Order: sequence, then structure tokens, then C-alpha cells
Amino acid sequence: MTGLIKRYTALLCAVLIAVSMSGCQNIQGPGTGSTSDAGGSAQTAVEAQTGETGQGPASVTGNGGDDNGDDLHTGEGIVGVDAATWVDSDVQQFVRLVDRPRLEDDFHLAVNMDWMLETELPAGYPSFDPITERSIEVDGQIADILKNPEKETDPALIHDQELVQKYYKMWMDWDTRNELGIEPLKERLEPLMNVQTLDELTAYLSRPETAISATELLQCDVSMDWNNADYYAVYVLPVDLIFGDSMYYGMMSEDDAMSEPYYDEVIRHILVDLGYSDEEATGVLKRCFAFEQDIAEYIMTTEEQSARDAVVKENNPRTMEQLEAEAGDFPIRQMLAAYGADGSDTYILTEPEWLAAMDVLYDEDYVQNLRDYLICYTAQDYATLLDRSTYDVYYEVINGISGAQGTKSDEKSAADAVNTFLPMQMGRLYADRYVTDETKKEVSDLTDEIIDAYRDMLKEESFLSEETRRSAVTKLDNLQKRIAKPDKWEDDSGLTFKGGEEGGNLLSAQDQVGAYWVERMRSRVNQKVDRDIWTSRIQQVNAFYDPSQNTITLCGGILGGSLYDASMSREELFASVGDTVAHEISHAFDTTGAQFDEKGNLRNWWTEEDQKAFAQRADKLVAYFDNIEPFQDVNCVGSQIEGEAIADLVAMKILLRLAAREPGFDYDKFFRSFSETWKTITTIQTEYYTLSQDTHPLAYLRVNAMVQQFDEFYDTYGIRKGDGMYLAPDQRLEVW
Repeated sequence: MTGLIKRYTALLCAVLIAVSMSGCQNIQGPGTGSTSDAGGSAQTAVEAQTGETGQGPASVTGNGGDDNGDDLHTGEGIVGVDAATWVDSDVQQFVRLVDRPRLEDDFHLAVNMDWMLETELPAGYPSFDPITERSIEVDGQIADILKNPEKETDPALIHDQELVQKYYKMWMDWDTRNELGIEPLKERLEPLMNVQTLDELTAYLSRPETAISATELLQCDVSMDWNNADYYAVYVLPVDLIFGDSMYYGMMSEDDAMSEPYYDEVIRHILVDLGYSDEEATGVLKRCFAFEQDIAEYIMTTEEQSARDAVVKENNPRTMEQLEAEAGDFPIRQMLAAYGADGSDTYILTEPEWLAAMDVLYDEDYVQNLRDYLICYTAQDYATLLDRSTYDVYYEVINGISGAQGTKSDEKSAADAVNTFLPMQMGRLYADRYVTDETKKEVSDLTDEIIDAYRDMLKEESFLSEETRRSAVTKLDNLQKRIAKPDKWEDDSGLTFKGGEEGGNLLSAQDQVGAYWVERMRSRVNQKVDRDIWTSRIQQVNAFYDPSQNTITLCGGILGGSLYDASMSREELFASVGDTVAHEISHAFDTTGAQFDEKGNLRNWWTEEDQKAFAQRADKLVAYFDNIEPFQDVNCVGSQIEGEAIADLVAMKILLRLAAREPGFDYDKFFRSFSETWKTITTIQTEYYTLSQDTHPLAYLRVNAMVQQFDEFYDTYGIRKGDGMYLAPDQRLEVW
């Protein structure tokens, strides 16, 4: 559940910042993320940056619009870029404040305003859009698999069904969960709670059981080597922070942290159940925060992780001997040995400053802070798997942070838990029941069309030298497609755990599955990569590009509902799945993806002159977004969303190239369908999170900021100077 917790705690931080910003109250009117799959390896930094789940920051240009937008957008900014008054139409409260705009002034709002005003957020959701709608449909399909299992004949599917049914039944068995209460967590935390000395802490961190079932003082992942993509390397990463982005710890005092509901309500609730007095719990929380504040200074912020040079900075190959020298007294070899990863030929240390800081902090006088951080973080990791009172406290806090109303049903939450805990098993069952070979072929054929259009674009690109152009086309020609479902599944017949009838519980199942995946990780150390194996969940409503493998993935879950239907017109198909495919391919050539070659090695294949020209084009895009104020005095961070905005921009260019080849193409239908794909309603709290933390542009800007760059849009709607959608030709963006 770590990915879910990390996402929402980051959201909490955004709310902390939001409430201190000027203009918030008069905006609000009357009146929160590659996730890591439980049981699987964590995403690398690059994979996490290029996953498409969620949405992010915003931009506005042009002039015009309604006067009600004046308090949202000041019109001030970088010289040469006009600021516009597009209302942030993702937020329903804002839409209610403005009159219906003309298409020429605010295209996205004009197309979707009725839907934005009439749609209500589903219970327990802070946002709703076509992706969320499809996710709810997929949730229903997964629930049906759990509640109405079919009689399988394939041994692998029989095994999968047995596992998901065991876990689902244990999750839904509240009588047993309430009877067990805190005891399963107490059993695993007692050895840590008893730690008093540094030697005792080292012994605890050196246990394989700890690596499987509790938080460590480092993270370990076995993934493709950025420097030799044919083989696996061991990645050594910093600890997670409860507030997500390390930036926030420089803004908060101990008193601030102790008043926040995630600390004060969720973790305190668990600590008291574990036997701490309220006063003792306060001490544990303060020492946890003290460690996080001390180490946060040496951990990259979200903005730094999104920077163009982030991957280069994180690519620090080491031998074990070099790691030990940098770690000093910090027992890095012992912890990696607990993971079974101490025999690797290559380690990638993503943040050397963090490791150097751990050498200083790993001290006898500091042991209580280290211990109490581990207690708090492990406790919050298991909050949703304990008794009802803990579960309810957790989701009351989450709803308060995100602005969501109501709660999801237990059946829905249980299905989510199974999907997170047994992602590949549920994925195989989902693919067998819901993903057809016909869909796989149709979308694969469309992907080939889009790849051909990219090839033509690259061959015609005027700013590229022949040397760089050849390398770019070679990379495109070696792009691996992963569409709908894999042709080959990894054998996991050895995975098992005890169900409730066999004396098991949710936490013991977590341990058994964790042990299996640690063994799987250990088996990959120093081995060659099997590129036919997918690590993504087939059932997720998601698509992404992985630069370390040069692959695009469209998961089976995204190929349905309003996002994909075989009966769609070409205009609708281009605006939905076509846009997704074109967007993902573009990541191979954005400011991060372009640093990797056709195999997935981190290698510069650009001439210096071409690289400079490319950076200048990207800089113009960054400046464009930097000038946008979705909220008063709160601008977008162009560098944070640069890669995703480039992908959006180039995807539209590719789709319009394909459209030009289609006889009688209906551009109005295409642009409207495209806008409808990004229609969104969300809470103010979640929009703040998206603006401050996400690497994607805000939804309304993924439409308005993109279409206004292209002549076809101006020709279709007669956009002229003075219209809100107008952008002067010399200010329009073109990266590719």
C-alpha cells in the first residue's frame, strides 16, 4: 500500500502550502505519483516520471475571457508571452462563477461546460474524468472476477484465482480483523520497539525478515542497468518521507508537523494501540519528524527529480566496496544482504548526498530518531490492513485532505487491495476475461500508423543534423510495443500464502508474498534481462513509456469504455487512443527520454549543436508554462511538467499529420472529441496538489494550451487576434 500512502501524504503537503497562499479564500467560494505494486519491485526514478497516472500543472495564454477570471490570472509574466484569463475549469466551483464562454475564447470550457456543471464527484473520489470513469468500470469488472469466479482449466489461472480469492476473503472478514486488532503489526514491530543501541538497530536492519515486512533505512530495487540495458543492476535509493516531497520539510517546524492529521490522527492512533501513552506517542512522532527533517535536506525534491539533468545526476554506478566507503558507519552491506542483493556486479546509487548524510546520522546518540521513524513509517504502511477503527481513521483523514466526500464500499476497497497486492495474478485473470486478441491487433495497427508518422516527422525535422536524425530513427525503429496484454507471462506458480481458513491473515500474507518477491529480485541480480516479460499491471487504466527499455505500454484496462471502442470514427479514435499512443512515443524524444538510446542505455546520441537547438525549443515551452497562474500568485512550474507538455504537444502534431491524410477528415469532431477526453472535475485541494507535485499539465491546459499551437485549430474555428484562444504565431510552441 506504500504507493497509495505516498501519493496522499504528498497531497497533504500541498494543502499545507495552499492554505498559506494569498488569494486562496476568494478563489474557493463557499465552502488530494510509476505507484509501486505490493509484491513487486519499486519503479526506478525514470519509470516513475514517465507513468501517465494522474494529471499535473497548468498554463494559459492569449487574452480575452470573462471578467470573473481576473482574480485567477493576473496577466503578468515573462515578456513576450501573453497571459490569458482562462478559468481553471477543472475546479467545479470556478466553473460556477463564470458565464458560458465562446469557443473562440475558452475552447475546453465551452465544449464541456454542461458536463462540468452537471456531473457530481462519486463518493470517495476527489476527481472525476473519463480515465476515472473507465477505472470505475474496470473496478466493477475486477469485482465481478472476485465475486463470480469462473471455473478455470488453465493451471496458471486456477492458481491465480485461488490466491485472489484467499486475499479478498481475508480483507472482507472484519470480524477476524477486529479480533486480531493491532497484534499482527505489534508482532513485527516489537523487535524494533525494543531497540535501544546502534548495534541492536544494525542487527534489526540486517534481518531478511525486516527487508520483507518493515520499512528500511534505504530502498533497494533490481531493474535494468541504465549503463548496460541488457543486464539488471541493483538500485540503491533514499528512504521515503511521510510528506512525500522533501521540499516541505524546510518550511515546517516540529509544531507544524505535530498538528497535521496524518501524524496526529493516523499514526498516533496506531501508536496508542501499540501500547504507547499519548505522551509517549508524541515523543515518537517528534523524533520521527526530526529524522525526516534532518535527512530531507539531502533528498531530491519533486522539482529536482523532474529536471532535465535528473537522470544523469541519479546515474552513479558503484561497486559494493565504493558503496561501503561512502556509507561509512551506515551498514549498507548488511541491509543489501537482507534483500539478497549484496552480490551484484553493479549498483546504481541514485542520491550520493543522501548516503553521505546517513553516515553522519547513523550514530549512537541519534538511534532513537532512526528507530522511531521506522516505527511510524511501518505503522502507516499497514494502516488499511488492521481493524475497522484504524481503517476508518485513515480514510477520514484522506477525505479531509483530498476534499473527497463519502466513502467507497468495502467491496471496492477490497478489490483495490487485491489489485495492489496481487497485481500480476489479477491481471492474468482480467486479460483472460476482458481483453481480446482483436483489440490487441486493432490498437497495434494504429500504433504502427503513428510510428510511421513519427518516422516521417523525424526525417523532415529541419533542426537535426543527419547524424542525430539517423540515431533518432534507429531508436524509433527499435521501439517495442506492449499493447493490451503480453504474449508471454512470467511463471509465478511458486507464489503462495495461507488464507484465513489456514490460520493466515492480511499481514502474514504480506510477509509470505514479500518473501517470494525478494527471492525473485535476488534471482535477477547479475542476470540478463528478458525483454518479453511485462512488469506492468494489465488491468490498470494506464499507458506509459519506459526509456530504460525503449518500450511503450498500453495496458488492457485503458482500452475500453469511452476511451476506446472498435466502432469509433477515425476522428474519435485519433482523439482518444491515438493521442495516448502518440503521447507515449513522444516520451522517447522528450528532454528525459532523449537521453537514452535504442536499447535503453543512458547515452548521449546527440551532436552538441542539435542538443542546444532542442534545448532552446524546450526552454520556450518552459517559459510559456512558467507564465501561467491557475490560482492568484501561484504559477505553473514549467520545468516540472516539461516532459509531459512536450509529449502532449508532439502528439497533437502527429495526429494532425495523420488527419491530413484522411479524406474528408472532420476537424471539428476531432477537436471536440479531444477536449471531451480531458474533461475533469476536481476539488480545490487536489488541484493544488496537481499543480505543486504532478509532472503533467492540468487537464484544461492539456487541451487549450495544445490546440492553440496549430493552424488547423485556427482554421476550423476562425480564431483571430483578440480571441481568448489566440496566440501570436511567433509565440507558438514547436519542440519537434
